[in-house]
Amino acid sequence: MSDYVEPAEDLGEAWLRTLELVHARGGRRVNVLTTITDPLAPEDPAARAAIDAVLVPGPHKSGTIHSVQTVASTIFPQDLYHAPAVAWDPALPDEQKERLDQAAGDLYAAYTDMLPLLCTADGNPRGTYFGRMVSWPGKEAGGYNQLADRVKYLRNERRAGRRAHNLSDIAVGGEAEPPEDHTAGLQDVGVQVYAPKDKRQRGFPCLVHIDLTLLDGRLSMLAVYRHQYLVTKAYGNLVGLARLLAFLAQQTGFEVGELAVQATMADTQQGHFGGRRGIKALIDSARNKGG
Repeated sequence: MSDYVEPAEDLGEAWLRTLELVHARGGRRVNVLTTITDPLAPEDPAARAAIDAVLVPGPHKSGTIHSVQTVASTIFPQDLYHAPAVAWDPALPDEQKERLDQAAGDLYAAYTDMLPLLCTADGNPRGTYFGRMVSWPGKEAGGYNQLADRVKYLRNERRAGRRAHNLSDIAVGGEAEPPEDHTAGLQDVGVQVYAPKDKRQRGFPCLVHIDLTLLDGRLSMLAVYRHQYLVTKAYGNLVGLARLLAFLAQQTGFEVGELAVQATMADTQQGHFGGRRGIKALIDSARNKGG
């Protein structure tokens, strides 16, 4: 049975409500929808402190543990984006538009320069999420930059004054392949992070699709995961997705809408983190109970 997590304002509370729901219903659930109404709101400090205390980087029986920051950077490498203090607008002076373009270009270039090295790291032999977004299929520079085309398309929507209920044009789908005519087919180009011929049952990529929707001038995002690991990955995934959404909003001038994550399997990983008692202890710590 599908589960709908009560929407939360910030990332930390949304993660915690999801963990609580799945824990209360046995530790694994299918088709769990988590929604953050304000992805850029300050994170709940108790929730962040609790997960940071568990995610000590290094070997673990669940696999290599990575920090929230490291997981987030697989989706959006915030340290490589030097964001100007301005959002794109058709009326901006050319100098400010160039600053935004330069910041995005520098991000793409810095990341693709790192791709060969990143692909040698533990867990990255098939590429990285952000690599697939900016240089499909994501193992080296020179691939198809899905994000750049998505920014171009959304800017055209902004120039045309389309701010309300423009779902069909903004939905992100397709096969992560460039259309023959980029200028005519941008609406069919997707920020999709899997190949159609992918036959793996589990493993990379767990994130299989990112969809964007524009309504009333607000850009919202839905990410679909085939297996969402609620302890080792979910919090970092939320942080990375929120940063990606903020980048797209700044580069196109739309307001940030809501962020939603659909997990076809949501897993508390209780077998690797002290059983049900261990997960309950993590929840209590995040709720700041008794301390």
